[in-house]
Amino acid sequence: MIDFESNESHLLLNPRMPAAERERLERMVPSLDGHVFLATSGSTGTIKLVALSKQAILASAAGVNKHLNATGDGTWCCVLPNFHVGGLGVHARAFLSGARVVTASWDARNFADICARERIAFASLVPAQVHDLVKGKLESPDSLRAILVGGGAFDRELRDEARKLGWPMLSTYGMSECCSTVAIEETLLDHLDARSEDDGRLAFRGASLFTGYATEEGLIDPKVDGWFLSEDLGEVDGRRLCVFGRGADFVKIGGESVNLLRLDAIIRSIAGDDAAVVAMPDERLGQVIHLAVTRDAEAIRDAFNERVAPFERARAIHVVGSIPRSPLGKLLRAELAKIVC
Repeated sequence: MIDFESNESHLLLNPRMPAAERERLERMVPSLDGHVFLATSGSTGTIKLVALSKQAILASAAGVNKHLNATGDGTWCCVLPNFHVGGLGVHARAFLSGARVVTASWDARNFADICARERIAFASLVPAQVHDLVKGKLESPDSLRAILVGGGAFDRELRDEARKLGWPMLSTYGMSECCSTVAIEETLLDHLDARSEDDGRLAFRGASLFTGYATEEGLIDPKVDGWFLSEDLGEVDGRRLCVFGRGADFVKIGGESVNLLRLDAIIRSIAGDDAAVVAMPDERLGQVIHLAVTRDAEAIRDAFNERVAPFERARAIHVVGSIPRSPLGKLLRAELAKIVC
């Protein structure tokens, strides 16, 4: 694993990435000491590299450890890939606290068994993994102190169901540009400051901010006076951070503002990862909702339409071979739109 105190730099990519794309990204890596480079998808679906200094990664880790009171006696379980800030962050937190890390590939029952057998105290999951635990009706061992859930919209109903099974789920908000976690249960971590700009977008400043984006043209640092302006919309009230979603996650349908993240949560509660919501252009209404499904098309559509407002109902349904998602199960909506158009 990475030596967070060395000047060595690392490029961490999904091993399943196509060879041509991997070669393109390898050519983009600048000569920076003590950095980790991760691939991330923008709102257009274009992959870019984020340059994270090891000092920034450790600043984020220290902020999380402080918030959770995570010390060397609290073992972490890592079931997220290290080429994502979620998995990388687990290892950095354990490195700082001197804690042990148990790694495993994802299987819900195996995860529950590991947590019990190894007396796991902390873990990080994505919503799709929480869904697997709830679906399997798997109960949490009493050793767990906190599970950080990020990487996508975390439905409150799903969180509550997991908590009924004893899993100590905590909703988080984070991003690659901030080296993982920014806020836990809407509380901004101490190592960062945040503000909401006039257009509603959130900006961040602090020790865990990235160095810049590595591109074909060179390293680009978009920060202004130390502030990074994100594409996420939200409000800041003191140290309370309320995130609404990305600008791309909101669409207008016949003049009505629709939050696609809320619709994502509804369709996931109905069909898990076998269906997804996508907004498509419409001459009259501006945009309308379509569903992409891999099974039970009419039943899923009917169940979805019963739970949403009339203007949010699915106007079309597309049967697809698979739903494009990231390695962590996050919907790649831009890719899905290309498939169904």
